Amino acid sequence: MFVNANNAQIEIDIDRAGELGADRIVNAAAVIEHYQVPCVVIDFGTATTFDVIDKNGVYSGGVIAPGVRLSIEALHKHAAKLPKVRVARPENIIGKNTAEAMQSGLYWGYIGMIEGVIGKIKDDIGGNLYVLATGGLAGLYAKNTDIIHAIDENLTLKGLLKIHNVLNNK
Repeated sequence: MFVNANNAQIEIDIDRAGELGADRIVNAAAVIEHYQVPCVVIDFGTATTFDVIDKNGVYSGGVIAPGVRLSIEALHKHAAKLPKVRVARPENIIGKNTAEAMQSGLYWGYIGMIEGVIGKIKDDIGGNLYVLATGGLAGLYAKNTDIIHAIDENLTLKGLLKIHNVLNNK
């Protein structure tokens, strides 16, 4: 089964629905089935994506930023003296060496981005929304911000199951 905007059985209100990634579609399907709306799904993958499902359960757009691990790779590859570092919450915000400084930027910089983007989305939709995180780094980042209400490591699988069941009339 190949999921796309035409067979996902959810309403998608963006300019070019055919460009929307299957992962984002199935996450939206899972939200509509299992969570309250309006909702934003933050997916910590290759890209860090923010997907907005409006109060009517319609996928209404999102935000795409470089993923954390992609950012580490870019810094290491394009800056001669920057090492590869592991993703971790540093003990202090101010790094005392290059690796700590990079970890601080990658951790606290992304926390700031998450809080800032969610704040702007709330302003845009004019109200409160449920914030759900998924992806391998969701737990790490959710620990230090109260903007994320829940983590669902199986969100994509839940969305695939929902779409499969709808397409197979189950």
